[in-house]
Amino acid sequence: MGRVFETYRAFHEQGFIPIFVKDDLDTRVLLEGCLQAGMRVIEYTLRRPDAHKMIPWIRENHPDLHLIVGSTMEDDQIVAQRRREHPQLLTLGELDSIGVDGFISMLGWSLESIRQYSPTRLVVPAAWTVTEAFQEMGAGAHFIKATGAGKLERARSFRALPTFGYCPIMMTGGIRTPEHVREAFEAGAVTVASGFDVTLQRSRDVTSSEVANAMRTFLESAKGAREAAWPKLAEAVGGDRQVWLDALPHYHPF
Repeated sequence: MGRVFETYRAFHEQGFIPIFVKDDLDTRVLLEGCLQAGMRVIEYTLRRPDAHKMIPWIRENHPDLHLIVGSTMEDDQIVAQRRREHPQLLTLGELDSIGVDGFISMLGWSLESIRQYSPTRLVVPAAWTVTEAFQEMGAGAHFIKATGAGKLERARSFRALPTFGYCPIMMTGGIRTPEHVREAFEAGAVTVASGFDVTLQRSRDVTSSEVANAMRTFLESAKGAREAAWPKLAEAVGGDRQVWLDALPHYHPF
């Protein structure tokens, strides 16, 4: 199944994904904290001004880390124009050539782009309606991102009985506390993500040990929330591949 399956499983099992957003925190301190906490997956967004420098650096220096890039846009012309004001922007093709492990977007991707990249990269587009989510999953998306106002209600609609439980949900936005993690899983999420500006509640001067401690708290919160919401899946974490796949409470492409 290759690297894309390894990324998929690591992303799913980690349960909480740290997001490198635009903030005043030191990138390498944040990264070191994640590694100290035992994280195998991070989301590095193109909102971060050093993205065009740090994404290749992370790929080269931490080849075992599953590096997912967020805030991606699939239209090369839009990226090229916006790069004039945001020089850190990279196209999907450029990111693919660097060897990143996947793409996340707050935008809904075209079905063509999903089909192009999902065989080799984790693809997590956003959806705002059940129909969008269904079509994106059918094209090969691995998870659907639920974010913004009304995300809990949206997640519940994606998991409603008439959908037959097809949708795997990654929830972002406002995940500030362990209680928010629990609410997300109860609403139907199978993994959650949040930026350091939210989880650390600090604007600067943080140590890698402080980052690691905060990340461990959220990892444990996700683990507990999974055990409560998806007990069969929790039992399969770290186990045999087919047993784990059979325990997934949603559609998967493997």
